[in-house]
Amino acid sequence: MDAQQESLPPLSQEELDEIIRKHIMFETCKPGGARAHIKFKSLVGLSFRGADLSGADFTGSDLRNCEMENAKFHGTIFYGCSMQGSRMSGSDFSRADFRGADVTGADMTNTSMEGADLRQGAKVISQTSQGKPISSSNGKTTFKGVDLENANLSNARAAMVDLSDSDLKSARMAHIDLSQADLQNTNMTGAVLVEANLEDSKLNGAIMVGTDTAGANFEGAHYEEVLTDAPSGKVFDYSEEEDPLIKLLKSHNTWLQHTGKKGERIDLSEYDLRTVPDLARYALTNIKAEKSIFQGMVLMRAQMQCCAFEDSDFRDSKLKEADLRGSSFVGAKMTRADLSDANLSPLFFSEERKKVTDLTNADLSFTDLTNVNLQDAILKGTNLKGANLTRANLRGADLTEADLEGAVLEKAKLDV
Repeated sequence: MDAQQESLPPLSQEELDEIIRKHIMFETCKPGGARAHIKFKSLVGLSFRGADLSGADFTGSDLRNCEMENAKFHGTIFYGCSMQGSRMSGSDFSRADFRGADVTGADMTNTSMEGADLRQGAKVISQTSQGKPISSSNGKTTFKGVDLENANLSNARAAMVDLSDSDLKSARMAHIDLSQADLQNTNMTGAVLVEANLEDSKLNGAIMVGTDTAGANFEGAHYEEVLTDAPSGKVFDYSEEEDPLIKLLKSHNTWLQHTGKKGERIDLSEYDLRTVPDLARYALTNIKAEKSIFQGMVLMRAQMQCCAFEDSDFRDSKLKEADLRGSSFVGAKMTRADLSDANLSPLFFSEERKKVTDLTNADLSFTDLTNVNLQDAILKGTNLKGANLTRANLRGADLTEADLEGAVLEKAKLDV
């Protein structure tokens, strides 16, 4: 925890509930009411669920890991607040002030942020009761890794905001100002960016499949390696009578059964596999698919043991309960993927011989790794920022130089 955040005087849940009660009385013009002014306070982990705090002022407060679902915060001031990891889905933040706020890793699905102010703010400074100055933020507005699926950000002022690695699927962002914003590695599948201002923004590695950009301003924007509806690699030719993938898989299965003496190992390297229907129904043991595109694919319970997936793109893919034992994901992109309950432990060939799963330098930022089995896995230099590792098995895993900033490790099994 930041020393400045530690110095903030805390509020209890009972005190917050009383402030909410009086604020509602104020909003409904009842005697005894008072507008909520909760500046430079620590409210870590408290619940606002279902409350109406429209017009309240939380300037410089610590709101990390709060429960803020299905609440109303119309025009509320969150200037310079720390809001990392808070649950904010279904709430109304229209015209709220988020300047200088840090909302990294928060869940804001189905929220309304219409007309909200997400621009950078100046450093917010106050004095503690001991007379010591408190600085609430560095002025940078950060929404990195936020889940904003189906959110309404129309007309929002978001110049220079950091939305990198965020999920903006089906978000409504008509007329939004995203000039100089960081949208790198962001998923904007199905988003509406009509008449949006993206001048000088960073879109490198963004996913813009089915994105409506009619009338949008991209002048000066950087958008290398943007993934769109167009194929990003080799694709299968389905004009033939026999399914080309089935043909390759038949030869691959023969290769497996005869330990390489017959048939041929399937090589899907550099293929864009997003158009392959229900890929998970096939037995994919020991396939080679380096630099391939699996982005957004549903691969639940897939059998993908001992595979070569170096530098492949698994962002936003659904790999829940998949068997990935002994596979190599070196350098793979797996941001926002669902790997909950997946098995990435070693694949044993005998008591003496095993093959461990290799995730060296892979990007698993903001990935769901709940209940995942990563025993003995190689995680050297792996990006695990904001990942959910609740109840994950990490015994024997090599975490050398792995980045665990903001990762949730509640009840995770680690070597003592």
